[in-house]
Amino acid sequence: MTSDKKSPSRKKRYQPMALPQEFSDEEMARDWTLSEHDFQEIGKYRKSSRLFISIQICSVRLYGRFINEVDVLSPRIVNYLNGQLGLSPSMTINLPDRHATYIEYRKQILNHLGFRKFDTEAQEVLQKWLERQGGQGVIPDDLFQRAEKYLLSEHVVLPGASVLERMVVGVCLTAHDQIFEEIYRHLSPEIIQSVDKLLITPTGEQRSFFYQLKEYPPAAKVTSL
Repeated sequence: MTSDKKSPSRKKRYQPMALPQEFSDEEMARDWTLSEHDFQEIGKYRKSSRLFISIQICSVRLYGRFINEVDVLSPRIVNYLNGQLGLSPSMTINLPDRHATYIEYRKQILNHLGFRKFDTEAQEVLQKWLERQGGQGVIPDDLFQRAEKYLLSEHVVLPGASVLERMVVGVCLTAHDQIFEEIYRHLSPEIIQSVDKLLITPTGEQRSFFYQLKEYPPAAKVTSL
């Protein structure tokens, strides 16, 4: 099995978090409407920080991640949140002045939403969950997406894509090895010997018979095929 089959598609996995740019009013209301509980929390911050806090609350709840580049958020969403907060329409999103302030904001938002960091304990729990899922023959891309949904359902902040991919690939490789080992144990000695003959390069030859089977026919003719 080649490496692109073993791991989730890098084109799909390593893109930055895809923030919506085209969506209906219904989708915007579903994903970016603040609750009464949110308003109570947001009211604890100074007015200039409330839009930023609102964006991060909705982002963690929806994506399981904080938005690092808030300026790429759709203007419709920004003004939709401004309207809920009673703020004037504006495209300016005030960021925390200090890194320590941003860290404190993140901590308070996670506490408000009941989310927790992807720490060692969360990683161990996810590893066990992945192993149970991997034993069912799930392909890597599907398992990656299911793992993200699982973490969201458990209110755990999603780790970086590379961290999650590494865990998924490791589980899938182990599961595949176990499947191949189980198949091998049920093969008769005669079949094993026949397979070995296909894989071993005969004396005086440069390629095994199995390698020859991989080659393209010299011409698109029935006789060549």
